Amino acid sequence: MDLSKTQLLAQQLVRIKSVTPDDNGCQDVLKQMLKETGFTCLSLHDQGTENLLALHGHGAPFSLCLGHTDVVPEGNTEQWVHDPYCGDILEYEGSQCLFGRGSTDMKTGVAAMTVALCNFVKEHPRHLGTVGLLVTSNEEGDAKGGTPFCVEYMKSHKLIPDYCLIAEPSSEEIFGDEIKNGRRGDCNVTVTVHGKQGHVAVPASCDNAAHHAARLICAMLDNPIDQGSEFFPPTSFQVSNCKCGTGADNIVPGTFTMRCNFRYNDLENYDTLARHFETIAKMIGVKCDFKWQREGLPYLTKSGKLLDVMKECVTRVCGIVPKFATTGGTSDGRFIAPLGAQVMEFGPVIKSMHCANEHVELKCIEELRQIYELALSMLQEREHE
Repeated sequence: MDLSKTQLLAQQLVRIKSVTPDDNGCQDVLKQMLKETGFTCLSLHDQGTENLLALHGHGAPFSLCLGHTDVVPEGNTEQWVHDPYCGDILEYEGSQCLFGRGSTDMKTGVAAMTVALCNFVKEHPRHLGTVGLLVTSNEEGDAKGGTPFCVEYMKSHKLIPDYCLIAEPSSEEIFGDEIKNGRRGDCNVTVTVHGKQGHVAVPASCDNAAHHAARLICAMLDNPIDQGSEFFPPTSFQVSNCKCGTGADNIVPGTFTMRCNFRYNDLENYDTLARHFETIAKMIGVKCDFKWQREGLPYLTKSGKLLDVMKECVTRVCGIVPKFATTGGTSDGRFIAPLGAQVMEFGPVIKSMHCANEHVELKCIEELRQIYELALSMLQEREHE
């Protein structure tokens, strides 16, 4: 089977095992292609994270393509029908697909962006302003030394993007049905619920912290902080991890520690989340301590050239009119949006993302490249209007 330049690049990247935060040479592959096209490529290293910032042109407007080369671990390999990093072309539900970890999230998108940028520069060697690609090897992890570090570098060198297009998987059911024009904020908290340790057979002498934690969880679920906003769904509360007890069956736990997550909308902030949780705990008489960890603010692109352009590009290439949404997880767009950039996320169907047997349709890989390339060209045209 003959593969396009974009499909071959995506296949090459999938075949490189780059579990976060190890880039393992992915960015060298991209760098070679970009340099050959005339891009200035900067390798930015911090805290064990590899970042690549490739730039062409000067000044404003600055259109930035954003992605990552790291992937999540493959998990239980027995659940995979082939090697997770084989990069083979296989048939799934009647379609030819690129198979392997990172094919959906997001090596296909990175490949499509890289080829689109190269094609755009070849077609428009004297384009207006700056176009660029920023990729990190620590998006799936804690982001230390990753995009936040690069943002500080860009700010210090006055490289402030006007438009940011991110290659995250965004389509829900069919390719092109959804574009993410915003994301909820992300906040974690460690809650330590206090009781009194004692013998299970003498309940009067102890106070079960696990029982209090259960009441607190139920109270949080029964009293949501909001019902959502115009552009965002309701703020969600989830318990992600918990720990209590000594391992003995005859001891009541004196403490119960749980890790909780909020994905919050534009009605809330860190203070309102903390106030709500602490108020609920006091209301039901649960003694606990809170240790908050701020992960990212919500962001939203309500209007602007990038929103209009992406809608038109997806409609042209895919033949469907996409809807805009803010659902799902978060992305490194949370670090770019505070710079004032219009931020959009568009990529493959999300269904196999982070799953065993991750795959993406070959047809979508080439269509993704077409959409990115068309978007870059249309942004140029709109600047001349």
